[in-house]
Amino acid sequence: MPTADRHWSLTRRMALLFALTTSCLLALTSGFAAYALFSTVRDELRSFLAHETQELAHDLTRSDGSREAVTAVVESIAAVTSTPLSAFRVRDANGFVVAEAGQAHMLDAVREPVLPDASWRDYLLDGGIASAADTDRVHWLTAEVLVDTTTAMGRVAGYLESVLVVFLVSVFLAGLAGWWTARRGLAGLNRVVTRAASVRGPGAGISLQLDGAPQEVRAVGEALEALIRRLDESLLEMRTFTASLAHELRSPVQTLMGETEVALLRAREPAEYQELLRSNLDDLSDLSSAIDNIVAYCRQSEPTQPDARPQSFDFAEEGRLRLEREQRRARRQGVELEIHSEGDTRLMADREACLRVLRNLVDNAVEWSPRGGRVVLSLIGEPEHVLLEVRDEGPGVPTELRERIFEPFVSGPPRATRRAGYGLGLVICRSAVEAHGGTLDFASPPEGGSVFRAVFPRAPRPPEPAAEG
Repeated sequence: MPTADRHWSLTRRMALLFALTTSCLLALTSGFAAYALFSTVRDELRSFLAHETQELAHDLTRSDGSREAVTAVVESIAAVTSTPLSAFRVRDANGFVVAEAGQAHMLDAVREPVLPDASWRDYLLDGGIASAADTDRVHWLTAEVLVDTTTAMGRVAGYLESVLVVFLVSVFLAGLAGWWTARRGLAGLNRVVTRAASVRGPGAGISLQLDGAPQEVRAVGEALEALIRRLDESLLEMRTFTASLAHELRSPVQTLMGETEVALLRAREPAEYQELLRSNLDDLSDLSSAIDNIVAYCRQSEPTQPDARPQSFDFAEEGRLRLEREQRRARRQGVELEIHSEGDTRLMADREACLRVLRNLVDNAVEWSPRGGRVVLSLIGEPEHVLLEVRDEGPGVPTELRERIFEPFVSGPPRATRRAGYGLGLVICRSAVEAHGGTLDFASPPEGGSVFRAVFPRAPRPPEPAAEG
């Protein structure tokens, strides 16, 4: 099972990373420097021991080998050697001490014979004394030299102590620098979070105050500002649309209820009831059409939509059957609705989606046509597609709306005695036409009115190839 995601602090991690990186670099640098210093001390001691033992052995070779002569040689060398502190000893072939001079504490500390072939490293740290030996080839006397390494090794120890202090201080400062850097870098992000959390609803406005923020945080903040603005605009549009929708749906419902209550106040002739029911039926049809458009628009936002199965049908024949409500409405508003068809208008497409485009375009044309005006619907079959064209004699699309006419919730200004539209019909029409691989556009003829043209391919568009990988 996956482990739970634990909360962690970027500030603490950056401080720890700075401290660890600094400690590793200092440890490596200090280690190499300490080794170099130790090597220098070692080479100095080795050179001194080699020189003194060779000189003592050479002087013994030139002497006559007597005890007095050996003692004189040892004392003379000890007298001229002051740095470093040293001691000198000469043994005979049997290992007995013939003469010794120099630092008494060193002679007492090293009583056993020093072998000429012994490595000086065996004695370097033994009581702070290093030793070496050499033998003259005349009297077979062994010359031993003892050197105090306390001062030399103290230099190494002092360096290591200094390095330790510098190491601890540097790690602390590196951690502090990492913490400060992280805090400084994330201060802008914290302000972004605080400001974003202060947003209480659409229309409140938002400014994330990105002055002084790092470039990376500024990029995140700007993207978040843009997202919040888009959400703000969408929420405001939805709020406006919802309020308008509630008002527009409430009005016809109240009208229906009022007309029905008035009709029930007294007994009426059957013809009057029939006229009332016919009027109510038209209003209910308008409500049903609006609800269908709203549902269709909402379904466009769903991430997964069941693909409608294409059907073969005659667009012109089906259109005539489905436009009965629009024809009644046109007669009631004094608008003439003409339907023309030409050529083969059969399609292999989503029947309901195509007919919804047809009805929405005709309904808009009737709605915006003046009394006595004319709406002409033409369905023309061409070799590769079927052309749907709707002409009206209305005021046309306002200039300020021509670039946005196919955006959601955009509709023309309301007119007296008529409700404003919901701004969804043309959005749904374009989406349905483009889903079939066609196009939908409009034109404003010089003589006035509007012309909407939808092109439907005869066969459904082929599915897009799946992405590789």
